[in-house]
Amino acid sequence: MSLCLLNIIVPAALEDHFVDWLMEHPRIEGFTSMAVSGYGAAEHKMSLAEKVSGRSRRVMFQIHLLASEAEQILDQMKRDYAGADLHYMLYPLLDAGHLEPHA
Repeated sequence: MSLCLLNIIVPAALEDHFVDWLMEHPRIEGFTSMAVSGYGAAEHKMSLAEKVSGRSRRVMFQIHLLASEAEQILDQMKRDYAGADLHYMLYPLLDAGHLEPHA
């Protein structure tokens, strides 16, 4: 069993749509999201406010799951979000789990 961490960074304007997409995916049991800032040379993709501040608003989603499931999700994401300016990173995980409170 090979666990991994899948990070997906999406433009802030796609946040709600992408949350719905993740929630409807049968292989995803849960995920975390956080606001992040993107920096780089893709200035032509930035709004005027983002150009002034020098960064673009993004949302990063983190999902830990089996590597085989991550590959299937990435394949579907590449089809469903082609050209949507998404960025992803896939990392191997040594372990992941949930600690229950003491009774």
